[in-house]
Amino acid sequence: MESGARILLSKLKEMGVDKIFMVSGTDYAAFIEEKVRDPSLPDFIVVPHEITAASAALGYSLAGKIGVVALHTLPGTANALGIIINAYTSRIPLIVIAGRSPYTEDGGTASRNLRIHWTQEARDQGEVVRQWVKWDFEIRRAEQVEKAVNRGFQLAFSEPTGPVYLMIPREVSVEKTERRYERPLATFSPGVREEDLVKAKKLIEESRNPVIVTWRAGRKKEWFDSLKSFADEVGIPVLNYVGEVVNYEGEMGVDYYDLSQADLVIVVESEVPWIPKKVKVKGKVIRVDVDPSYSYIPFYGFPCDLCVQSTVSEFFSKLKLPEKKELKERIKELHTEQEKKKAEEIEKLKKMKVVHPKLLSYYVGKLGLVIFNEYQFNPKYARLAFGQYFADPGFGHLGWALGGGVGYSIASGRKVVVTTGDGGFIFGVPEAFYYTVTTYGGDVLVVIYDNGGWLASAEAVDEVFPEGLAKAKKIYPGADFRRYNIGETVKSFGGYFKLVERPEDIEDSLKEALKYKLSIVQVIVERTR
Repeated sequence: MESGARILLSKLKEMGVDKIFMVSGTDYAAFIEEKVRDPSLPDFIVVPHEITAASAALGYSLAGKIGVVALHTLPGTANALGIIINAYTSRIPLIVIAGRSPYTEDGGTASRNLRIHWTQEARDQGEVVRQWVKWDFEIRRAEQVEKAVNRGFQLAFSEPTGPVYLMIPREVSVEKTERRYERPLATFSPGVREEDLVKAKKLIEESRNPVIVTWRAGRKKEWFDSLKSFADEVGIPVLNYVGEVVNYEGEMGVDYYDLSQADLVIVVESEVPWIPKKVKVKGKVIRVDVDPSYSYIPFYGFPCDLCVQSTVSEFFSKLKLPEKKELKERIKELHTEQEKKKAEEIEKLKKMKVVHPKLLSYYVGKLGLVIFNEYQFNPKYARLAFGQYFADPGFGHLGWALGGGVGYSIASGRKVVVTTGDGGFIFGVPEAFYYTVTTYGGDVLVVIYDNGGWLASAEAVDEVFPEGLAKAKKIYPGADFRRYNIGETVKSFGGYFKLVERPEDIEDSLKEALKYKLSIVQVIVERTR
């Protein structure tokens, strides 16, 4: 006979879980007891804030491992919710375990014994996350644990991948039953229909000015490879070659393309391929996506003349088309010219008295590290390879990059650079991040793009009120920050800190920071992109 907690931890281990990022509470008594009894169970990585813990689990998943976060009932779930939504909108698999307030008032050691055990009970705890997880379930009997874990894993790792939410009351965690050793469930993904391939081939062959628009086609290596092969062989430009991840490398990658002149737009794994009030697309649109409906978005008006529900690799690997020689040569010339202009721009920025964000991005890119970018790093000024870059998730909840970076570093053993704004840095709960790196390892350099506030909020004022007084005076109350050396707090955990204000100091400061496992370089940058 084994407890529900023991069965859950054992099952997670059998499924390949080696670490659980945890913010424990009174709901985890049985888990702690079982871990003491059997140290071979998955390691508990205690992270002192849910934003950081959930983000670390997210980063662990991005490194190819199984990201698991354990939260304290409803308060922990509420703190982690933004990161869970990040995972859902960016299709990142995540196993979220949450305690649930004891449901008995007496009768056992697991019954309620604190005031919060009444006040933290919800009518429906799963409802808090239900819009943004693939599945939620409250385990009611210890005998359900194995089947629940199997189903959670199947749904989390089937396309579109994403988070699942599993609740376990304290009574269930101490309840004992026989192990059933249920076998795992197979995962699944959509496959392209033959008629869709025929239609797509015809549309692409007949087009004279097609373009591929993507955002996260590079979230799997086979997807990246298939898109690259197709674009290179046929000669079709790729817009957003670096989006949320690196989607394409090569001469077909373009920084800018006039979509209004395209007669065919192939949208690949992108929920927002363009901004309709800024770009009017007149050509036909093919959408290739594991879920092209994006039904979680209530109002959604993007066109789709051919919707292909398929993985990226299956679609492009089966699509054999002749080369578009004239277009291919034109895009190669465009690519060469854009790279030349960026190089010239960087040389000019080096001579400025203040640091431009593009110049800082150039120097960060030269480090050759894995980059977790929360906001201001510009990937167009770096040479990035597959799996080297992870940007803001679809939902855009700030604070994820610090935890994501350390989670990725722990999983992969690689050094990571986190690029973030001054506001995003504070959202990331720096002390919880420092604690995790210092206590459990990881190798992370944080570069703060300090522009003195929330640039996106100020830009929104300019967009909505183009002739407004705030724009004219460049004063944005509610979006401006007073500057402090916010990164200097790292010193209390033995980390390295450097404040940079001049372009000529950037490169040496970054090189010095690389000598440390935990370092912060805070750079005062222009308030622009």
